[in-house]
Amino acid sequence: MINIREIVVIDDVGDVYDLVNKVLKKELDEYDVTLSNSTKESINNALTEIPSLIIINGDNMKKDLIKTCEFIRKNPENRITPIIVASSNKDREYRVEVLKRVIEYYIAKPLYPRYFYYTIKNLSRLIDANRCISNLTGLPGNAQIEIELKRRVASKKLFAVLYADLDNFKAYNDKYGFMNGDEVIKFTANCMKESIQEFGEKGDFLGHIGGDDYVAVVGYDNARKIGKEIIKKFNANIGEFYSEEDNENGFIKILNRKGKMEKYPLMTLTVAMISNRFKRYSSVLEIGEDGAQVKKKAKTIPGSTFLENRRK
Repeated sequence: MINIREIVVIDDVGDVYDLVNKVLKKELDEYDVTLSNSTKESINNALTEIPSLIIINGDNMKKDLIKTCEFIRKNPENRITPIIVASSNKDREYRVEVLKRVIEYYIAKPLYPRYFYYTIKNLSRLIDANRCISNLTGLPGNAQIEIELKRRVASKKLFAVLYADLDNFKAYNDKYGFMNGDEVIKFTANCMKESIQEFGEKGDFLGHIGGDDYVAVVGYDNARKIGKEIIKKFNANIGEFYSEEDNENGFIKILNRKGKMEKYPLMTLTVAMISNRFKRYSSVLEIGEDGAQVKKKAKTIPGSTFLENRRK
């Protein structure tokens, strides 16, 4: 499943964790629920995944609830992550004090399952909006892409990053207009989605950098299959976005800046792959720099191209 939402449940007792899994049981392929106790070490380990939502069982905590929330907020990656506190303490002043400490939601126990379920769903949608979901493709934007890459670097597990963008897209836009160009952008996103769903694994990520640029973060073992399948799907259907004449010619004609007709090839797709199989990355910046270099090299190869970097 692509773009799974991570939920961390801090629960020393276990009843809230059990309820989260119960209310989401039909959607556990969309959510990854991690259990932590209230010790700093356990919370730090759980927050390595940079969750989209944190739920805290305020009852019978080994640590002070307010201090725990303040500890979570010290991590800059979790400053905009919503926190739900579930507690049997119904004292109004206590609830106000908890909410003052940058907690988004306080739910009094006993928990009503359906109410709890929709609270989780709605806050998950809110964080998606805060982290800049693309209106055009519905994919996560730059903020979530950066968080996902940081999460992968911290995990120390093997992963691959696929950078994809269109070639000759501007020429297409100039002739066919931006609305048709938007359809091509959505089509390319779908090629990537379908390829990841076909050959990927749970936890794979697909983001839209902007314009005709995309990035996928996937398991290393499946990355080559995914990259090649993206190219295959794109090549098989991109002709649908051109007129019959342009398809037959294999190029389009548009006026250049000098006012003369110029030929431009039909759009192709470049997919550049890097991984931590051959080089260990310590930052998102390193990943971006290597990805840009591989993509630049791939664009020197005619036609739609998949290129993997194996240099150390």
